[in-house]
Amino acid sequence: MRIGIDARLYGLEHAGLGRYVMRLVEEVIKLDKKNDYVLFLKKAHAEKFKNRKRVKVVTTDIPIYSLAEQTILPFIFAKEKLDLLHVPHFNAPLVYNGKLVLTIHDLIKHDSKGPETTTRNRWLYSIKRLGYLTLTNGIAGRADHILVPSNFVKEDVAKRLHVPPEKITVTYEAATGSIKEVALTDEEKTKLLNKYHLTQPFIVYTGSVYPHKNVDVLVQAIEKHNQHKEVDLQLALICSRSVFWERLNQKIVQENLQNRIKLLGFIEDEDVSKLYSLALALVHPSKMEGFGLTGLEAMSVGLPVISSNASCLPEVYGDAALYFNPDDVDDLVSCLETYLKDQDLRFAMSTRGYQQARKYSWQKMAKETLAVYKQLLSK
Repeated sequence: MRIGIDARLYGLEHAGLGRYVMRLVEEVIKLDKKNDYVLFLKKAHAEKFKNRKRVKVVTTDIPIYSLAEQTILPFIFAKEKLDLLHVPHFNAPLVYNGKLVLTIHDLIKHDSKGPETTTRNRWLYSIKRLGYLTLTNGIAGRADHILVPSNFVKEDVAKRLHVPPEKITVTYEAATGSIKEVALTDEEKTKLLNKYHLTQPFIVYTGSVYPHKNVDVLVQAIEKHNQHKEVDLQLALICSRSVFWERLNQKIVQENLQNRIKLLGFIEDEDVSKLYSLALALVHPSKMEGFGLTGLEAMSVGLPVISSNASCLPEVYGDAALYFNPDDVDDLVSCLETYLKDQDLRFAMSTRGYQQARKYSWQKMAKETLAVYKQLLSK
């Protein structure tokens, strides 16, 4: 059989989606010894697969979320005479009439809406949002099967997009393995802290700073804790630069918080690993997630996680995290103080985190994905 994967989102430049597509492609091709694959890749990544057995690469530089996705891309797919096509995002062409598997990672944009959530002007944002809602509803009904990264997303997709639950399969993701456990000498610790203008103890947050990530509540909690406690905490924010990054930076400067709140920008995984080895905990304050990969990566190297109790996060983190209400700054402050006072709790959370992260694997995700392919191809 001939299986196509729309891999235009392949690569770390596409953040969590890019990691998922990378591991999906690599693990599925490694495990499947029977079927042939056609990978639709952007030119920057096409060379990586050109000499692989049973793999054909079609260089496809159609922009993501473009009109060309709906008008030109379906003809590129159809030309390859596929028995099955997997599009690992909601942006599949509505007019493609072949057998289709879709991955929907979340429906965050259904709830995260309004002028404060976009960098576009109001009229363009309204048009794009209408397009998003039309596409997600249409393509969910059109797909033969839908993959999701958590039961929370499965229930959300079934309810909002009116998809029968039996047409949805949960394929949990996993820690990437690019964050490693490291042991630093005293000299290396000092050098790293100086490099990022940090002092211990510090809490770390990793991810984007879009409004639904709820980073403002984390900043408020750190400040509230520091107003009343002898030990001041710093907050290290590891996040790519964006308009939202600039907005947060302006707020920190205006409120004179630069000594305690450090926006570090994008950091390579090697230094992220080192910072995790020195951090007190990772805090994940998000109101909406499809999986919660950053917390799982922290757990995989023994860094305890303090998480909001929203969306899929309790499902993914289990009993390994300490939870708080994302709408309640005082609840987060209370969690921080409980965590800081109890060394036994910190050790137990680290141990449970190791165990929780090891419940997930990309190989298992690929096996479950292949089972869906097999089921559809047998029909």
